[in-house]
Amino acid sequence: MRIEITSDPVEFQARAGAFLDRDPLRHSVLCTILDNEISGLTIPEQPSFFASAHENEVVGVAMRTAGRGVWLGDLPEPAVPELVARFSELLPEIDDVHGDASAAAEFARVWSERHTTSYRAGRVERLYRLGALRTPTAPGGPRQATLADLELCARWNAAMAAELEGVPLALDDAGLRGRLGAGRWWLWEDGGRPVSLTAHQAAVRGWSRIGPVYTPPETRGRGYASALVAHVSGRLRTAGLDVCLYTDLGNPTSNKIYRAIGFEEVFDQVQYVFA
Repeated sequence: MRIEITSDPVEFQARAGAFLDRDPLRHSVLCTILDNEISGLTIPEQPSFFASAHENEVVGVAMRTAGRGVWLGDLPEPAVPELVARFSELLPEIDDVHGDASAAAEFARVWSERHTTSYRAGRVERLYRLGALRTPTAPGGPRQATLADLELCARWNAAMAAELEGVPLALDDAGLRGRLGAGRWWLWEDGGRPVSLTAHQAAVRGWSRIGPVYTPPETRGRGYASALVAHVSGRLRTAGLDVCLYTDLGNPTSNKIYRAIGFEEVFDQVQYVFA
């Protein structure tokens, strides 16, 4: 099986776009990163690498972006050894791999054997898609965040990253400004003060993914996040988009509230961390 890797997002789009179109939900993360780099919203300091597996046509995809591990899309297991070999030439050190249980486990096994290292299971994330939306109520109401909220949004995003160890959420000033300017970050206010944050990604191939979602510890447990996620999801659906999000299966509270809003399970994604 042939593996082709490029750091040019436009080239990868031309090569694998038709494959991604078949299941944009499954490849939401890759599609978003690809679109952000093509549009210039994200300008990485180090190149991203986009991989495609070929058997006459594209049969699988993967990527590695700066500061993150390897992310596996729909990928046949027979493609994994060659993918590991090719990524090893470009990236002699990676921290982790994310993918469906079988492909991620195979990648971790082959990579660890090749690099004489060990690995352990990390986070398990669940992808949800919005079904029938149910909108809860909470004190206060939503508003779009603006550039005047830049410092608050940056601080809360950093706080969320600190809570989710090993999950890179950092946005530079330009990246956050671009997202605020595009109207994709929202705040819930109660009594005139922000109490919760929800954002969504750019619409790509008919889908928009919710995240990040953050409520400071002192305002949790009052339904703010549920109400704001439901509000933003409803606006996206009204705009003609399908809506999805990822959760950490280790956080039963977030999984419970998203299911209560109307999100339905799609599949789980496993992380393996290299020592």
